[in-house]
Amino acid sequence: MMSPLKVLLSIISLFALLGFIAIIYPDDGIHIGDSTLRYPKLTEIFVKQSSGDSLSDSTQGDPEEAIREMMEATKRKEFSAFSDSLKFYEDFFEKGKTRFDLPNNDATWFDRFFLHLELASLDSNVVHVVHYGDSQLEEDRISATIREDLQDEFGGAGPGMMPAIMTVPSMTTSHAGVGALSRYILFGPKEDEAEHTRYGPLAQLAKLEGEASITIQRRKERKKQFSHVGGYSTIRLLTNKNARLKVRLNVNQTVVDTVGQEADGTPKEKHSTKVVDAGEPIIDTYNKLKVYTWKLKDTTSIAKMYLSGNAEVYAISADGAYGVAVDNVAMRGSSGTIFHRIDSELLAESYKAMNVRLIIMEYGGNLVPSINSGNIDWTKKIITRQIQAVQKANPDADILFIGPADMARQKDGQWQTYAGLNMTIKALREVALENGAAYWDMHRVMGGNGAMIKWVNKEPALGFTDHIHFTRRGAAYMGDLFCSALRMHYDYFKFRDRHNISDEKLKELHQWSAENKPAPKPVTKPKPAAKPVKKAAPAPKPAAKPAPVAKPVAKPAPAPAAKPAAKPAAKPVAKQAPLPAKIQATKTIVPAAKKNDMKGAKKK
Repeated sequence: MMSPLKVLLSIISLFALLGFIAIIYPDDGIHIGDSTLRYPKLTEIFVKQSSGDSLSDSTQGDPEEAIREMMEATKRKEFSAFSDSLKFYEDFFEKGKTRFDLPNNDATWFDRFFLHLELASLDSNVVHVVHYGDSQLEEDRISATIREDLQDEFGGAGPGMMPAIMTVPSMTTSHAGVGALSRYILFGPKEDEAEHTRYGPLAQLAKLEGEASITIQRRKERKKQFSHVGGYSTIRLLTNKNARLKVRLNVNQTVVDTVGQEADGTPKEKHSTKVVDAGEPIIDTYNKLKVYTWKLKDTTSIAKMYLSGNAEVYAISADGAYGVAVDNVAMRGSSGTIFHRIDSELLAESYKAMNVRLIIMEYGGNLVPSINSGNIDWTKKIITRQIQAVQKANPDADILFIGPADMARQKDGQWQTYAGLNMTIKALREVALENGAAYWDMHRVMGGNGAMIKWVNKEPALGFTDHIHFTRRGAAYMGDLFCSALRMHYDYFKFRDRHNISDEKLKELHQWSAENKPAPKPVTKPKPAAKPVKKAAPAPKPAAKPAPVAKPVAKPAPAPAAKPAAKPAAKPVAKQAPLPAKIQATKTIVPAAKKNDMKGAKKK
């Protein structure tokens, strides 16, 4: 199907050819025998016809003006079609309950991230999304749903980065770190902190002094729900540069042996699993970081790493061969105010090594109980410092801040939303947008104040009885809502890509839509209600013997009030367009205005 631009160019070419023929064609025609072949001149073509199907009087006799008018008509038709489609998306971006709040209301804010995801398969690369948060993320909640959705669309596998020691189990991946490992975290009690700031991308580390092993394995009971979290193809280990370390990786490999013949003569096969050595890793060294990488020949759902020596282990990562990875980094009790205390150079090198392109910071719930008008300015300053610390470490990544969900406590025997919640959300949104980060409002998504009470009372429950945390089902539902909003932006991105709508053309479309916006229909005021008939004054008392009392006249019923104007029926929410099929990256048209972003230009 031809694009509108190609149609327009074809029309122009046709008119140019016809005009050229009209100019060079003899006035008296070409004589062939007794016949004469004539071709109308341009002035004859554009003369106003009595039938009324001609162009406007202003263009009569002017072929250039006529062509310009036809081009303008084609443009109007094209812009009208685009305008209707864009309105569908932009109505959601402006009014949708699950919408993102974006810096400068820029609906193209996610473009750079989507471009990296689409190019990952071409480059055989893995794009990492680091999802930081508080206890709301424990067990891989919310992150697992986002991961599954993105990997389903853009490819990828595995749980992403995980610490060497996990104290809270993941519901998607079995993890065991045993041996001479000591855990240090930046988001816990003071006694759990290290004597330095080298924490790496997970805000924690495990100190190795001797021998240890780390095993990760997909949980079989979650295979159906999270089908992509297994099937590792790339295993990485992040340590300090000066680590004195011996490391070996064993993986499970499926072996197929021929054990005879089937009844039809075909080979009879036996499938078994055996443990094999993954071979020597590729080692990349930075100023403060060392990365061991194993590219596996076959995928595996079980990997066991043997370590010996002395080292600081910052993370172990299990990913696919290409696509996207989502790292779940849950920090119980944290308000996200620790990033400025992580060694910035080590953090930057970690982000670079793992190709981190989106950083989600989901915090605020632990701030709410203590927030008041006296400390709100301090809160804004400390959160600003965290966002800027992450931006400094990774200026090539986009940052998305997710604010707290609705949360309630008992007061006077009733559950009520925390008084400081709305103040906290307002402050976090302002800070995020002022620093070029996007914001997603879980409180608004849930339904505002009192929503958590409803979520707790649902059957099955979406919230725990503490009225703060989601159940697994509630976390999955919140993840689905997040993905739906993100998919809307991706579909918008693909729509503009398909129709070659650059940033400049998008501005032109918006201007055209504003100039051609239909005038609003006048609102018809409802007729006022009819006034009720006044009650008749009582008859004067008779002077003498009263005459027989006549039957009283029935009291007139008041005229019914006129019905108020009916509320306009709410427009049905348009069903979200399905996400495009698996991306054929070789056919992707990268908008010219976005190509520079791929060179690492910082988004303004």
